[in-house]
Amino acid sequence: MIIRLEKPEEYRAVENLTREAFWNVYRPGCTEHFVLHQYRNNPDFIPELDFVMEEGCLIGHVMFSKAELVLNDGSKKPSWTFGPISIHPDYKRKGYGLRLLQYALEEARKLGVGFLCMEGNIDFYKHAGFVLASTFHIHYHDFPKEEEVPFFLAQELIPGWLAAQGIEEATYCPPKGYFVADEDPEAFEAYDATFPQKEKLRLPGQLGYDGVFLESGRIVLRPWLEKDAAALYKYASDPEVGPRAGWPPHKSIGESLEIIRTVFHSDTTWAIVLKETGEPLGAMGYMSSEGNLLPSREGEPLVGYWVGKPYWNRGICTEALQLMLDHIRKTTEIKSLIGSHFIDNPASGRVMEKSGFVPTGETCVDESLAGSDSPMRVLRLEIK
Repeated sequence: MIIRLEKPEEYRAVENLTREAFWNVYRPGCTEHFVLHQYRNNPDFIPELDFVMEEGCLIGHVMFSKAELVLNDGSKKPSWTFGPISIHPDYKRKGYGLRLLQYALEEARKLGVGFLCMEGNIDFYKHAGFVLASTFHIHYHDFPKEEEVPFFLAQELIPGWLAAQGIEEATYCPPKGYFVADEDPEAFEAYDATFPQKEKLRLPGQLGYDGVFLESGRIVLRPWLEKDAAALYKYASDPEVGPRAGWPPHKSIGESLEIIRTVFHSDTTWAIVLKETGEPLGAMGYMSSEGNLLPSREGEPLVGYWVGKPYWNRGICTEALQLMLDHIRKTTEIKSLIGSHFIDNPASGRVMEKSGFVPTGETCVDESLAGSDSPMRVLRLEIK
């Protein structure tokens, strides 16, 4: 096994290796090979830390990039990151990736790379010395400073480097070069078309593709992702939102992340995403009604939904509910659905009625819910 610097004549082969390594892993197809292709002309690219691994043929690759830390006073200090790191599918889960990374980190240390930030799975990268970046009081650009971001990792390659630079606290911003495929999708598609055609698949475990996707004119219903925690918190922390649906406002992004990992980790719960922004703005779903105080029939699912306050009275909940009901009719044998709303929140009732729900004439109070002192009006949809 040999690890050495990449040669210019190997660029195309390494890009193909990267494509093979990431194809259908995090999304249908991949974009990492395009990032690599574009990055070699980026001033942040570090050619002295651009390594390939050989085992009779090219089986791995990793590249490093310059980055920045922004201090609280707005000044900037140098930092570094790495990736993509690629191992050919035939050699994955055999220790090659860790060996390549450990070699590259040592070479980076020799070149004076003092501090690395990256996004990844702590369960793997801890074996290479990475810890949560919050350990160093380094914050992730998309999250409030007080939040511990579980996928944002860091390592001080040169002990004491942060202190020597006078860095007690800072915010990390990923290099813009990593987002070229999103910024120029047409260029990416043209580039990818120069490679052998491969089938793009939606597979379990992919980011954003683990579950059912539903689409209508303005919105997409998709599974919740851990990266949605900040957006969820933005709307779910509003004291006028949660209590209207029977749950207390979220107190932190960490709480929102835990909700995504538990309550929203379901095949029948979706994020409501507005196409024009791409941001989750609410939730739609159905679940077992067992254990609540509604007069539900045996096995009858309970409908639940909400949207952030800026999107009230725009018909988004109605559009999302009708989209979910179409899916239920086409793919399940559910005979009826039950729903409810607090009497002092009639707008929620109108959403259900516009979708065919009919009031049962019953009301109830569920003391387990936020706002439990308010009676709830019960509605039911008979599915034909």
